Amino acid sequence: MINWILQKNLTKPEILERIKSVLNGKDEIWEEVEVIPFSKEIPEIKNKDSFKIIYGSTTFMLNAYESRDLKEGVFFEPSKFQMTNYVNKWKDKVLNSDGQLIKFGNLNEIESYPEKKWFIRPNNDGKEFSGRVETFKYLKEWSDKVCELDLPELNKETKVWISEPKEIKKEWRLFIVDNRIISASRYMNEGELDESENDIPKEMIEFARARISEYQIEDVYVMDIAQIENEYKLIECNCFNGTGFYKHDVESIIQSINKFIKKKIKKETCG
Repeated sequence: MINWILQKNLTKPEILERIKSVLNGKDEIWEEVEVIPFSKEIPEIKNKDSFKIIYGSTTFMLNAYESRDLKEGVFFEPSKFQMTNYVNKWKDKVLNSDGQLIKFGNLNEIESYPEKKWFIRPNNDGKEFSGRVETFKYLKEWSDKVCELDLPELNKETKVWISEPKEIKKEWRLFIVDNRIISASRYMNEGELDESENDIPKEMIEFARARISEYQIEDVYVMDIAQIENEYKLIECNCFNGTGFYKHDVESIIQSINKFIKKKIKKETCG
């Protein structure tokens, strides 16, 4: 039995309904839960005797990964979903592969003039802050203030990736199951949110397939790709369990995951 544990709060009602609409097989069920933001508390699961797949916020995903009962349905390994791993595996095919890993508290050691702009993001997939472009002056002031607070999620020891900013034309998100691209959607166009299921260039898909063939980060995952001038670059990968949809075929993604899990369970059962 496959049981989808769906976070009711912080998930768009439309997405929840689309997921539930295809969970109608005799061995497919679902239940909704509420997750307290930034809390370590795991919600009560009713149908414990099942293969549980969670979907919701990053908080829910990270908590589920640490849970003995929920970890099986979390497609995630922290050491894999990091910028350092992307660059190690995919080299210069990664956007900002020319950057460097540095501790948040050591930003002032970078050689730069105050008004020079830099792109900065967390090294891992914890979403301590969103990737952004800021001036060096701002980064120093921000780092000083945050390091004084010594927050558990962002402090002087937090590893970040910093690089020269790139001019991005478009961005796409691809959902991948068992090395197959199930659904793709453009979500950014010339720096603005602009969703499209039709603007899916063949060359972009070919680029993604080449990266997939080089390295499988997980059985189920999400890949974000950018167009830089006339070439494509991998922005990052994301854990499926805590990643949002755009103009994606949500139904096909859920059905593909179920099919993969059922095949996996059958194989393990048959030994």
